[in-house]
Amino acid sequence: MDIDAILNNMAAKTGNVSTVKDVGVTKSSAPKKRKAAASSDDASIWNEGVQLDSRRVLSSEHKVRPCNLQNVYPAYELHRQKCVLKLKSKLNATVEQMGLPKLPNTAYETWQFNSKLAAPEGDPLIPHSGSDYAGLRDELVAVGANRHAANKTGRAMTQEAHRMGQSLLRLVQGGGKKHAVIKPNEDHFLVSYGGHSMRINKGHLDKLQTLYDRHHEEAGAKASQFPDFLFCILLRYESLDGGGFQAALNEECFDVLLTHFDAKMECFASPFNCRYGRFCSAFLDTDMVFGSYGSFFDFRPASGCFEANPPFVPSLIAKMAEHMTDCLTKAAKPLAFIIIIPAWEHTEGWQQLRNSSFNKHYLLISQKHHGYCEGKQQMRPTRYRIASFDTSVFFWQNAMAAKKWPVTEAALEELRVAFKSKQADEREDLGLKDGGKRVKKVKK
Repeated sequence: MDIDAILNNMAAKTGNVSTVKDVGVTKSSAPKKRKAAASSDDASIWNEGVQLDSRRVLSSEHKVRPCNLQNVYPAYELHRQKCVLKLKSKLNATVEQMGLPKLPNTAYETWQFNSKLAAPEGDPLIPHSGSDYAGLRDELVAVGANRHAANKTGRAMTQEAHRMGQSLLRLVQGGGKKHAVIKPNEDHFLVSYGGHSMRINKGHLDKLQTLYDRHHEEAGAKASQFPDFLFCILLRYESLDGGGFQAALNEECFDVLLTHFDAKMECFASPFNCRYGRFCSAFLDTDMVFGSYGSFFDFRPASGCFEANPPFVPSLIAKMAEHMTDCLTKAAKPLAFIIIIPAWEHTEGWQQLRNSSFNKHYLLISQKHHGYCEGKQQMRPTRYRIASFDTSVFFWQNAMAAKKWPVTEAALEELRVAFKSKQADEREDLGLKDGGKRVKKVKK
């Protein structure tokens, strides 16, 4: 069977050949259909027909972290982003003064992720004085700082971040009378508030409207608040520069995992890139109205199979392995995790995943043979990217799950095929050069 036949067969099995339903946008205001992956009739963005039964999945130990939706409003989120930008600017200036090379774009996110691991409380984007700056220290050491100077800078930046976070707490809750608005703009939509506009593709707008319609009442929000929550979530994820941290598997990979392992939920996703209607994500406050359970580290499944493609931060991967081990050890029903991370064999987290007794199978996929979906696909004309590393796939299962969802050679082969990068085909379809500019196709 050739590649196209395999992919078509998987799509037919999982029901992903249907079109995405338009929700919340009138036909008169909708932009013209495009051939791009973000078009409104493209079901590749998500599989809305798959539903997860929370009563069967969640264990008695699962607890929902308290969340205050009063602080989720556009003015507050704009102020938060200003604080983050000031911190990034100060960090870059400090690095320059130290005579060091420029930090990677993901440095702030690495600092923030590590801080949240050590201290989940506090602001979702701004570290506080009780949090860990080890992630920032390691980033500084990686570009040439000595450990003493890196620790000193990490402490100083954490104190500055704490002051920024305190300024947020002094803002009045509630949001005022102004609200965000959604308007069509050529081939996409703009979500605007106070002179600040965020772009979103029509397909993702439809998706988020559907998710909001399903979950906002349970979260304690009103239907009329959708534009405000949409603006906040767009701004929240824009504040994270590391698009690679938010990258996801393509739809064919999810089809394989659904067909062979009944995997219906992601442990690390966002409302923009989630494949299904329920998922775990980094930000409970902005994401719960769209179906998020919140942090994976607060998630306690009793049974089921879950896909995990975490941010590529070594300390986070190690903690993920510890949490999964605890869940699998306590599970009295079939429980499995299919984990996708870079093949960083030297890291503690990779070693934990590879050597665990729960690891029933390991698959290595070379860098040149696969790709992912863009982390910020909701605002880009393209969806796909080539992988930056070799990828490791671990199949973690307890004994009951291994019997229920055996890892077969057929499943592994379909997964290898599904991982193939779709970037080149997408760019060719859109008439794009490698640099992203549209080119005219020669008439035959």
